[in-house]
Amino acid sequence: MATQLGSLVRTVTYFGFGSGGLGSIAESLECASENFAEDATDPAAFARRCGLEAEFGGSGSTVELAALAALWLAVGITYWLLPLYRLRRRRLRPFRPDAYPDIQRTLTELMALAELRCSVRFVVDLRDQRLTGIAFGRIGRRHVMLSGGLLRMHGIDPEAFRMIVLHELAHLRNRDVDIAFLTLICYRLFVFAVAIPMAVLAPFSLLIGWTLLPSSAIFQVLLIAAQCALAVTVAHASSAVLRSRELYADARVAVWTRGAHSLRRLLAAQHGIERTAPRRPLFRRTHPSAAKRLAALSDTSLLFHFSPWEAFGLALSCSLVYLQVAQWTEDAAGLTGHDGVLSALAPAVLLGGSVAAGIWRVTLAAHLNHARWAGAHRTGLAVGCGLAVGTFGDEQHYTAFALGVADPLAVQLSWWLLLGVVGYGFVRWNAVTARAWAPVVLAARRPLAPIVACCAAGVALLSIWLGHVYPAGVPGFGLLTLPSPLNLLPTPLDYLGYVFSTIAVITPSLAVIAVVGATAALPLAAPLGVRVLHRMRGDAPTAGPGRFLLWPPSAEASAALLAPPRLHPVRALVSGVVFGAAAGFGLWVEHVVNALVFPWPIQWVGGVFTLYTVPVAMLLQLAVGFFVAWRNAHNELRALHGVLAALGAGLLLPLASFTSRDHFACVRWGTDHPACGSDPLSGMGFITVAIMAWTAAIALVLLPTWAALHDGIRQQGPPRRPGSSPLPHPPRAW
Repeated sequence: MATQLGSLVRTVTYFGFGSGGLGSIAESLECASENFAEDATDPAAFARRCGLEAEFGGSGSTVELAALAALWLAVGITYWLLPLYRLRRRRLRPFRPDAYPDIQRTLTELMALAELRCSVRFVVDLRDQRLTGIAFGRIGRRHVMLSGGLLRMHGIDPEAFRMIVLHELAHLRNRDVDIAFLTLICYRLFVFAVAIPMAVLAPFSLLIGWTLLPSSAIFQVLLIAAQCALAVTVAHASSAVLRSRELYADARVAVWTRGAHSLRRLLAAQHGIERTAPRRPLFRRTHPSAAKRLAALSDTSLLFHFSPWEAFGLALSCSLVYLQVAQWTEDAAGLTGHDGVLSALAPAVLLGGSVAAGIWRVTLAAHLNHARWAGAHRTGLAVGCGLAVGTFGDEQHYTAFALGVADPLAVQLSWWLLLGVVGYGFVRWNAVTARAWAPVVLAARRPLAPIVACCAAGVALLSIWLGHVYPAGVPGFGLLTLPSPLNLLPTPLDYLGYVFSTIAVITPSLAVIAVVGATAALPLAAPLGVRVLHRMRGDAPTAGPGRFLLWPPSAEASAALLAPPRLHPVRALVSGVVFGAAAGFGLWVEHVVNALVFPWPIQWVGGVFTLYTVPVAMLLQLAVGFFVAWRNAHNELRALHGVLAALGAGLLLPLASFTSRDHFACVRWGTDHPACGSDPLSGMGFITVAIMAWTAAIALVLLPTWAALHDGIRQQGPPRRPGSSPLPHPPRAW
């Protein structure tokens, strides 16, 4: 909202206080379209050259931050005054204990059962004859509304009265009243401050673009499509938040009453009524259906659902505001354009923290059912698609699109593919890490500690990838040129070569290598953490999973949940070293044969790719990793075995690749050959570490993907009925 309103304010300033005529607009557009490609990487120079700096009122970050502050001020004032408005609008009156002594005794008993840490004021609406209760209020002033129909229900069905009141008290105990209020306030602000102005201005902007610059019409359509996707995402997200809080309130009631049998009876009756009533659209439902609430009472894994649509919405929102948030970070911290990784940290926290939290929840729920998260593949694709679609609407790209400045389609597709790989790889890494650390989380006294640590590592890795990939998508960026014959299709190959050179060939900093190495090693430390916790906590097999299942499992089922996955790190590392040495020896033999008998294949490759030794070493490391993972096909953590093997192979393969070229190929070619002009032995150790680290990062994406596809093809055993759990439930367990 802040970025959209900031753009709207600058536009209004331009038309109201600037030159404002269509002739001026045409001149600005003509100047911008001529110079955008040259100054795309320097917005200040671009604004000065075309006279846009004075017209739009200075820095865009200042306007957007001011809009952000104004929005939060409006949200805070509305949040503080909304309970008072609700009390007066519905004419709610304080509950009188002297008029309802029996109800007062029941409410006192329920308050003691709920163990609330805040004071609650009960109010009544005697005009409302429905069986309803509402929990609302602000911090320090909580209210629970009891309808007139609910007060009469106390004498007819006391258990139904208790369940409905407990459900409202559960909202207060779960502290989701503030979440609901903020969600409603932000959603309505979005509708009136962004969605309606966007709908009004979209035809106008399309008409202006078509009139002044017809070639930009398709890009204007893409911008409108991205904004429509954002509007749909906001509508569905707000209603999903309101629906999920009802399921958690039911779960709290079930814990308090050891089964919520009366609540089940009420929901069953409501389900019979809903079957004949017309259903509202999903984005307008603030309460889940009675059938969904009954299912969540029986299968607690439904409380931890994380759908691909939610992941798509998070990635879309992040991509839409990535450049603006990165600019805010640069302005606040005094960073430069060369600090892309640090600038990407704030957007990575917004996207990575949200997605990682959902992945950990759903992975833990699947582990409690002795299963794997089946939606990891779809969720990864959704995150990748959300990052790509969001680029249609971010400020830099839609400005370039409106001016008719854009990279060729092949370059755009290559960049979107890279963004998709980043999103997909982030989801897959978190899924593997969460599965490996699930026993540690279940057995820990403070389960949030390992979750926060692993999510922080994933966010750091995501900031590195975003900081490298997003600058590579600057519209009109000059591309490298590959030698013949690869320049027959220069656009996509040059672009991918540029990205490869900035990430792999240009040596990254030691901090980046350290983060990548620590992230690759983090899932491998999970079995050690499980064993340490088992020695420290003798009661872990009975106390750990019960907190998450919300009912005590048997000792056998709990021990199975806390059993660490089988991982043989030393064996995998040694296998990688052995197979890497064999691959390096084969590479030596290949260069010897080519140097003595058939010189032209390697000589041709060296003439086209002067640094062909780097991708050859990386591909051989990945091949060793896949081979070791295939050898451990029946192990659940075979992907991690493959990553370890790739690391082991990286100790020898880069060295073998460089030495085979220098000592065999370059002896035959001569030092005047392009591939032998520079001395690759300078900084050999650092280059080896860089190649090993980046190959491990790529293996973290490819190997879990291969494992997921392998599991999907070779499913063993009959499919389990949805909602069922292989854990032995106690009698009448909810």
